[in-house]
Amino acid sequence: MRTRRVRTPSRSGVLRSAVVVAAAGLAASLNGQTFALRADGALTAAAPYPSEAAAPILPSLPWLAPVPGGPRIAEGLFLPGPSTNPSLPPPGTEKRFWLAAVEVALAEALPWIYDRYISDADFSHISWHTVSENFKAGFGFDNDHFNINQSSHPYQGSFFFEAGRSNGYSYWESGLFALAGSFIWECCMENTRPSTNDLVNTTLGGMARGEVQHRLAQMILDNTATGSERFWRELGAGILNPMGLLTRLVDGDSSRQFQNPDDRFPDGFNLTGDFGYRHLQGNQVDFPDQALISFSARYGDPFVSDVRVPFEYFTASIDLDTPSDVVITRFEERGILRSWELTENTASSRQVFAFSQEYEYINNQAQVFGGQMFSAGFLSRYSLGRKVVLATDVDGVAIALAGVKTTNFVNPSTGRNYDYGPGAGALAAVRLYAGENQLFNVGYGFSWVHTVNGTSNENYLQFFRATATVPITGPLGVGGGYRWYSRKTTYPLGFVEPRQTQSEWRVFLSLSVGASGLRTPKV
Repeated sequence: MRTRRVRTPSRSGVLRSAVVVAAAGLAASLNGQTFALRADGALTAAAPYPSEAAAPILPSLPWLAPVPGGPRIAEGLFLPGPSTNPSLPPPGTEKRFWLAAVEVALAEALPWIYDRYISDADFSHISWHTVSENFKAGFGFDNDHFNINQSSHPYQGSFFFEAGRSNGYSYWESGLFALAGSFIWECCMENTRPSTNDLVNTTLGGMARGEVQHRLAQMILDNTATGSERFWRELGAGILNPMGLLTRLVDGDSSRQFQNPDDRFPDGFNLTGDFGYRHLQGNQVDFPDQALISFSARYGDPFVSDVRVPFEYFTASIDLDTPSDVVITRFEERGILRSWELTENTASSRQVFAFSQEYEYINNQAQVFGGQMFSAGFLSRYSLGRKVVLATDVDGVAIALAGVKTTNFVNPSTGRNYDYGPGAGALAAVRLYAGENQLFNVGYGFSWVHTVNGTSNENYLQFFRATATVPITGPLGVGGGYRWYSRKTTYPLGFVEPRQTQSEWRVFLSLSVGASGLRTPKV
């Protein structure tokens, strides 16, 4: 498919709006408890893909302790108090296939109408002949810009996914809607050859991003609210999850009163914002000094009970930098699909075995990497004393498809400066807590990506991340971090490029808020 440069600003603008609105709303609302600890992704601070994700939330730490003398859940603008009326009708649970199908059709038609009749993009001139030719050509790899393939397509996939999710379908069932939506777009809504990388990125990336958007929007919504509060909740959740808002408008849920779903809240939630400066070092760095805003969210607790529903525990993080070629330079999400407790829940040493799904988008001058991945490994927590806790994460990683920048020029045969391929990797990471203070987190990862479409043959990637934070007062802290990225690439005819390395260091002021015990205890 051809590059949709004209659509990128609008999509990234929507995404930036969603990030800012959601972050502000969540931070202002979680008034049950505040933290001086930083939560930019717990144990994979240097994951091989790379990721900041999935650490055990520790019961000995303050964000999982009940608020002394306070209610179990935080009351106020964001979280409901105990006055919720139990006589209200329960939420609907029926599956609405035809409404979901219509919403998928809208998610196909509206972008195409814009491309065809407003921007008049060449690829949008379709007919029955172009559809027939697409089926004859079969799937291949396209030459779209990295932002389009690794960010815009997963975002489009989240619309297809949410069409199913907001109409009563499960995570895996909604994934079929994402797959169907992506296939229809590739075969029928463009006049170019269907793209394998788009099918993978739109489906798997749309599932991960869609589920995170679905769960965060569900936290903001309150079906028992009325008046202006109800309006702002619906609007805020709609910015974060537009397809979910459309479903609620069509079926009337946006205005009627009924009970909130039992899984509206996770077992715990934390949101952290870092505001600071970072300095980049390495080849081809045009903007070495940048202002940095970073948001990180941790949803749920993998040590409360086995994770049986996908993304009952997830981490998500996003970086916004300026000056930069792109505003959003990092977007990472990791959710546990299934986990099993391997030890007693009262033991001083705890181990959990977990399968996870991950979406990674990193596009800054230090590194350009994006992919869809699955991982399996052990989350562990060790009590070293009354107030000292060590947490670890060890995982193996399977990369379904990754894009890696390998050249500083566009390859005429692919039309890109990055290559595609599957791969594998491993990671190990550690965090140390003393009382209420996170002292540091450090991790290292390695990945191998075998090129199936691009300039190179093989890519060997290494990642290292380290962060230290010192609490100042209440939810405020100050910290710094260092990150290092290495790429060694082999090319046809035996040519081996010298190892390429980039690094960055950052300093920041950290603001962290959250609450524990949000979910009603299971009977």
